This record gives sequence, C-alpha cells and structure tokens, in this order.
Amino acid sequence: MLVLAIESSTSSAKAVLYDTEKGIINGKQKAYGASIDHLGQTDPVKVFELSMEMAREAAAGADVCAIALCGTWHGLCACDSNLNPVTPVFSWNFTGTADICREIRKDSELKEKFYRRTGCMPHSTYPRHMIQHLKSKGMDLRDKLFITQGAYNFYRLTGEYAESASTQSGTGIINLETKRYDPFILDFLGVKERQFARLVTYKEPAALSEEGARWLGLRSGIPVVPAHPDGALNQIGNYAFRPGNMTLSVGTSGALRVSSKKPVLPKGNELWCYLGVENWISGAAVAGACNCINWFTDDFLQKHFSYSQLEECTEEKRHVPVFLPFLFGERCPGWDDERRGGFLFIEPETSIQQFYLSLQMGILFNMFQCYEALVREDGVPNKIYVSGGITNSDRWLQMLADIFKKEILATEYPNASSMGAVALAMYAGGVLTDLADFTEGAGDAKVFQPNESKFAWYEAEYTRYLEAYHKQEN
Repeated sequence: MLVLAIESSTSSAKAVLYDTEKGIINGKQKAYGASIDHLGQTDPVKVFELSMEMAREAAAGADVCAIALCGTWHGLCACDSNLNPVTPVFSWNFTGTADICREIRKDSELKEKFYRRTGCMPHSTYPRHMIQHLKSKGMDLRDKLFITQGAYNFYRLTGEYAESASTQSGTGIINLETKRYDPFILDFLGVKERQFARLVTYKEPAALSEEGARWLGLRSGIPVVPAHPDGALNQIGNYAFRPGNMTLSVGTSGALRVSSKKPVLPKGNELWCYLGVENWISGAAVAGACNCINWFTDDFLQKHFSYSQLEECTEEKRHVPVFLPFLFGERCPGWDDERRGGFLFIEPETSIQQFYLSLQMGILFNMFQCYEALVREDGVPNKIYVSGGITNSDRWLQMLADIFKKEILATEYPNASSMGAVALAMYAGGVLTDLADFTEGAGDAKVFQPNESKFAWYEAEYTRYLEAYHKQEN
C-alpha cells in the first residue's frame, strides 16, 4: 500500500511517499524562503501551495491509498468567515507578544492558572497571545475564525474545518484534563469557542475533495487524516509512542519529549505539557538550535567556512567561549522571551573553530538543563532517539552522548515527524491497528556511546555555562 505524508514545518514544506512493504519511495522538501517566512510570520496560502507542490512531485503517478498531514505545535492565524486568511500564521518564533506575556507573568496567581490549566506558560511561544496582540493593534476579532497551518491545509484538501486536539493543545487554549477548549482561557482572550474548529482525532479522517485531488494530482475520496503536530508525530516516528523512551530533536529549534499517562506539571514550571496523539506528552523546548548554527555560518561568517572546516577543533583546547543560545529568546527552562544570548569569555587567540565548538555546546547545555528537569519528573529514559539537523554531524552527536552521559540513537529518518504522519496514514489505510506497532527502520539507528574520558571536561564547561546563565538573570 502507498501512503502519502505531507508536512508544513516551521521552515519548510515536505512530502514522503511510503510503500508499506518497501519503505520510502520518494521524498521532497523545500525551504519557504523570505517571500513566505519573515520574523516568525508565514503566509498560510503560500505555505499550503508549496506543501502541495512537494506532495504532488513526491506522489506523481502513484496510487495513493491514504494521506496524513503534519503541521506545527505553535502557529495560528485569523481568517474571515469564509476561512480566507486575513493575517499571517504567527509561529513560536514570533516575539511580538513578549510584552503581553511578561505582564501576565507578573501576576503569579494568573501565571499559575494559565500553566496548570493548559500546560503552557504565558510566553510568546504560544499563539493564543497572538489574539491579544491583534486586539492591541485594533483588529476587530468578533467575526474572525482561527486556524492553524495544518488545519488550513486539511480544510483546503477536504473542505472540513477541523483541528486535532493535540495541535490546539500547543496553541495554549486546550484544558489538559477535559481535552476541550478551556473556557477560562477563551474568556480571558475575549473570544468564543465557535471561532475555533471542532476538535477531532486521527481516527476521524475526511475524504479528499475534488479540489484537493486537483492540487495533488490524485483521485478524490482518498482518506485524509487531520493534521497533527510535528512534536507529537515525532514520538511515533522515533518509536517513543509509549512511556519509557525519550525523543530529542535538534532542528530549527530543539525539543525533548516523553510520553506520559497523565499531565506532568513541575512546581518550577520548567517544562511544558500538551496532549499527544494519545495521552499526554511532557517535555521542554529551546528556541535556539540549528537556527543559531545558520546565523553563525550564513550571516556571521558569510559562508566562508565549510562545516568540516568549522568542526576542526578538539575539546581539549583552551579558551573556548561560553555561548548562551538565546538569540531568539528563552523558552525552557526559564521562559524569558526577552533573554538574549551570545558569546562570552572571548580571548584574542579564540579561533573560529572554537567559536563554533562553543556554539554547539551551548545549544546542548541549554537542552541538558531541560533534560535534568525531565529526569527529575519522569525518571531516566530507557532510550534517547535523536532526529533533526544534528544527525548531519557525527561530532555533534558524540558531544550529545558525552554531555548527557547516555547512549544516543540517531534514527535513519531525519524527518521523524513525517514518518509519524506515515504511521497515521497507515492506520487510516487499515495497515496498522495500534500506532505503538510502528517500528519502521527502528533497527537502523546509528548508535553513539558516551565517552567517559570526556565527562569531566564537559562537566566543567557546563558549570561555566550555568554560571553565565544565572549571572544573566541579575
């Protein structure tokens, strides 16, 4: 059976054609570019069109039996009553709501109410605050409808206005206990439940419409699974659908996730908790990951060095700066939208390679802060599956194993979220009866064992990082 996964991620459109007997048949991917994506705002129509272009190329001439969509956990736009977008999609990296969120956090009781009800701290990560932002700019929202990019794609393909509860959980408007829109949050924002799509699960596909069939070059009537978020699908694609295993992705941003049978909300608020495809997922997210790498190589160095040249540095060299990876603000563990980062403790002999080494370490140290909080709440994971841009660098993966002091499994499929969507399409097509049974490529992971001889060096560097991190708070 052939199934098609279509993903509109934070920064690119992707499509995977998958044969349930042979594996991946074809895959297409294209970055959005400046005409689509600017400062955390994307054009929903152009993202849809590019995503369909990738899907049409990937599935050309194929007899596709089921389709599943993947979106992001943090993105929302306003539409008119006919679901025509009137604003961009505001994503997690839109920082225009930082002032609004800071004011909410000043009220400790209100802050806790937001967090305990939804698992989402008052922070610019969460698109619910976009609604406040638009109001502050004078937009009349009374007749507006709200939709995520994934749900917009679903609507254009099927004519159905529906959101997965998992996707909406990442916008910060879903109650963790009831799994419905939270009335307190909606009332605080000044909007009505009727302005949002009906909530559905992966077990409620809709038929590909005639219009959708024309976009994809496929026959109409094919079941289309409603869009689920990349983070939740990553759990499936990385074989961590059930509790016990952790997924760690280092892409544009970074995240650590563990599945849970109940909401996990620590007293220190260091973590987030959302609805997954089933049950809950507790985790942490960092704003600075490969986007910091891209800034350093493309903007700062103007692409004058190759990645192999930049990685020509051993950990034993002295004078490695400390890098605080908060070019885009801080998400976990401190939830400080306005925290900023950069290099510290630079010396005259610091080389470009040492800058790059400290940048890679700083990203992982921020993630290790989050890992320590996750372990405290959920216990030490049995396995850690890694995906994202980090899988292009063996040096960086080994560094991860040495800092975390754990075996790291780099999965065969770097786009694990697309593979999670493949699993949903397989369920819709009747090939899978339990998503936990999806183990495509599980035995092909590249293994990185921690090197005990490096532990002391990284521990000392992590101490330097923490000192700089906490000093920045004062």
